[in-house]
Amino acid sequence: FADRAHFLGDPDFVDIPRKKLLSDSYNSSRMESFNWGWANSSDSIGHGDIPGFEESTETTHFSIIDEQGNAVAVTTTLNGNLGSKVAVDGAGFLLNNEMGDFNAIPGYTNSYGKIGTLPNQIEPEKRMLSSMTPTIVAKDGKPVFVIGTPGGRTIINTVFQVIVNVIDHDMDIAKAIEAPKMHHQWLPDVTYFESWGFSPDTERMYEEMGHKLNYRSSQGRAMGILIDWNNEMYYGAADSRSYHGKASGY
Repeated sequence: FADRAHFLGDPDFVDIPRKKLLSDSYNSSRMESFNWGWANSSDSIGHGDIPGFEESTETTHFSIIDEQGNAVAVTTTLNGNLGSKVAVDGAGFLLNNEMGDFNAIPGYTNSYGKIGTLPNQIEPEKRMLSSMTPTIVAKDGKPVFVIGTPGGRTIINTVFQVIVNVIDHDMDIAKAIEAPKMHHQWLPDVTYFESWGFSPDTERMYEEMGHKLNYRSSQGRAMGILIDWNNEMYYGAADSRSYHGKASGY
């Protein structure tokens, strides 16, 4: 029923991973937490993780640079499947339905992540707050690298960590993008680690400092380009977390 709630709906509007949901390997993995002698609470049970469905394809990002060094970073979102389902005549794109990104309850903020502060409360002709963070990093007036990602509120931290990996840790763009990511958004007071990426010692020391820790299978789908002006080389990298992303030259 947890999978039903997360994955199923009208197939004219929702992409349903039928083969994966019915596969023996997936259903075996779903039973790993089952205990013959003790009842798990419903709160401890969530939907399964299916590659390509941890974060929906409602937001996308691309980074481009031409032979003259002109760069663009574009993040675009629909929010829900097909957004508002309204196409702009003659323009070839759909309008989003990001109304849920407004603060829901005026003046009400809680530890579970509901924010009610004034600046992002809904009112006529107002645009809602977005986490989209398309970024061009420049030095001496020239772009050094171009980066962005989908991922809702995790976008800000994913882009930040890729930038730190390149500038402070001297990683190439591919390693910077592939490196494990973490996310904290103030409320709720929980840090999410990618479950596959951090050592047990790192997690233990983090928790010993008083942090609450949780896991997600994947964070972001960063797409970036690094420019080596000395050698006149461009290096493009597509996040392997994106099952359909790629880097391409011209």
